[in-house]
Parts: sequence; C-alpha cells; structure tokens
Amino acid sequence: MLQKVKTMLKAQLYRKQELDFHIWVFSSVDNCNFNYNSKYLFFYVKENLPDIKAVFVINDKRKRQQLSEQYGEEFFIDGLCSEGMKLILRAGVWFTSAGLPVYEWKGNPERMVINLWHGIPLKKIVLMEEKQSFLRRFYFKNIFSCKYTYILTTSTHLIPIMSKSFAVPEECIKVWGQPRNDVLWEKPERSEVLKTMGIEDGASLILYAPTYREYGDTALFPFWDYEKKEIESFLEKSNCHICIRMHLKEQGSIEKYSGSHIHFMNEDVIDDIALWLNCFEVLITDYSSIYLDYLLLNKPIIFLPYDQREYLEKRGLNFPYENVTPGPKPDSQKEFLKCLERALNGEDGYKAEREKCNSYFNQINGPCSNKICEYVLSSKKNKL
Repeated sequence: MLQKVKTMLKAQLYRKQELDFHIWVFSSVDNCNFNYNSKYLFFYVKENLPDIKAVFVINDKRKRQQLSEQYGEEFFIDGLCSEGMKLILRAGVWFTSAGLPVYEWKGNPERMVINLWHGIPLKKIVLMEEKQSFLRRFYFKNIFSCKYTYILTTSTHLIPIMSKSFAVPEECIKVWGQPRNDVLWEKPERSEVLKTMGIEDGASLILYAPTYREYGDTALFPFWDYEKKEIESFLEKSNCHICIRMHLKEQGSIEKYSGSHIHFMNEDVIDDIALWLNCFEVLITDYSSIYLDYLLLNKPIIFLPYDQREYLEKRGLNFPYENVTPGPKPDSQKEFLKCLERALNGEDGYKAEREKCNSYFNQINGPCSNKICEYVLSSKKNKL
C-alpha cells in the first residue's frame, strides 16, 4: 500500500502532459504480469498497427529483462521510474486487464482507459464479492472505476453484472469480446504441448483445471471409490493423458496424483493455457470460468463440484450453477470413467446444452482484437 501511495504522489508531478494518442500503454495484474487479454491485444497492436507505439508495463525487473530479450526492449517499460511514468502519463490510450498502469488520484479525462478484464463473471467479482469493507469499496471506486472509459465483456446478458461489479453506468460496458480468445480460431501447435509434457504423438489430451480455493486444498478426483491404478489403466487403454492445471501454491500437496498418464501442467510448465486450450479433447473443471472460454470450441466438459455448497457460500456465483454447467457431474469414479469414455467418443449428449450456454455467454464468435482497435482508432480519429 505504501508503494501505491508513493506512486500516486509521484504521478502528480507528471500528470499535466499533453496526451499522445499514438502511444498505447498495456498492463495487467500488479503491473508485473504479462498475461490475460492485455497480452494478446498488445501482440495484435505490435504486429498490425505500425503507427502506434505499444508498450507494456512490467515493474518486475527480472521479468522485464526476460521479455525484452524475447520481444525487444523497446516494448517493455518500468512504470515506477520517472521516464516510464512520464511515458505512461503521456499516453492517450491505456489498456488493462486488472487495475491501472499507474495509480493516480485524479486522471486525465481526455485519456481513453479500457479495462479488458480477464474473464467472464461466473463468480461474483470486485464490488459484488461478499463482505466488502467501506474502505475497499471507496478505494476501488475512486482509484479505478471512475477512470475507466469502457469495460469489456462478451455478451449483452453480462452488462448489468459488470456494471454493478465495477460501479459504472451500463453504457460504459461494451460487448467487444476477449482478445485472448483470438487464438482459439488459430490452429494450435499440438506437437509443442506433447513435447513439453513428454507425451507421445497421437495421444488424446484432457485438461483438468479446478478452481483455486482460498479456504483449503483442492481435492482431485474427489470420489468415494477413488483408485489411481484404475484411472491410469483406463487412460492407457484409451491412449489419452490428463493434464492437471492448478495453483502453484498447491503443488506440494498434489504430487501423489501424478502418474504415467496423469501430468501437472501448472504455470511453471506452461505459463499461459489460453494458447493451448484448443489442443484438448475434453475439459474437467468445477467452478473455473475457463470452461466458458472452452464453450467456444463446443467440446465436452465434465464438472466435479464436490464442495458446491461450501464454495457457493464462501465465494458466490452470479448464476444458478446447475443452469450454466452443460455437462455431466459424476460423483463416483466408476461414473466418471464412463463420462470420460463417452466424451472421448463424441457421445457425451450435451452438445445442444453447450450451444445454448455458449450463445448466452459468448456473443463474440470470432477474433476481436482488430475490431477493438478499430473502435479506438475511429473514436480518436481527430487526435491521431
């Protein structure tokens, strides 16, 4: 918090600069992460709009050096140093997936600030989360919400939820899609995933991506009749592998589940799962909104909400769980393996339900980065 206060005070020194709408600044979580929708829109701008100077704020020195070596040092800046802060505050357009590239008390009303966000609000988010303190709500509204020109989502049905979550008028919410999903319409380099995971060519892949629970460890394969050998035997006979993706904090408690056909694909192995989502034939999850992106592929999904009552009480969802989860919910390993077999054979029986759910949550069914940029360029045409 002290660092944020220092940043706001420092930003006051440079805030009265003439805006340059040829400079577009991108940022993500804590201004130290290169991820989410900001990452993919940044790539699009960098590769397709030569007249725009695109820079990404990475305040972590080591990560900034790594990214600079990989993509070019001119694209990554330190938002805490004077030169970096000056450039950010001179930029006419900001894109973020969380927060802001610079924390300031009073922003420039002429600047366009677009919050791309980082997912569909299946769960209660931001100001709609339970037990929000007055101080946190005041801080969020006055540092973040009041600065956003637009906040993006994927469906008109989600506009009221996003409006309440960020305490902004509904006209600030735009159905422009998620740039990270652009890669779903590209042919994935499946061989790279297989090579990274040490899996033989020709094998089918299943992604198991449970959500992170703040109140305790996640139970994998939460069945009363759990038997690891039986799962391994099924996977071997079916020539398929389960890749489990969990929070790194839980790595130590879940190693016992790994095997010859069960692997861990956490961030330390593959940092961005969006690139590879199209490589998986089946998704297994519980409450993770990753399945809402996966719906765009219309592939089978299996849900394992073993602690549904506890999770919904502590975290909360914006929708009735049973109404928006188009897939089987087995409560035994025997039924789970049957569901997997049907899914791998394309006979899971939930195609129509997936299409209905997808049409509700995903009204953008194609690449959207180009259209987002067109909206911004057209609205600022007289300033470019």
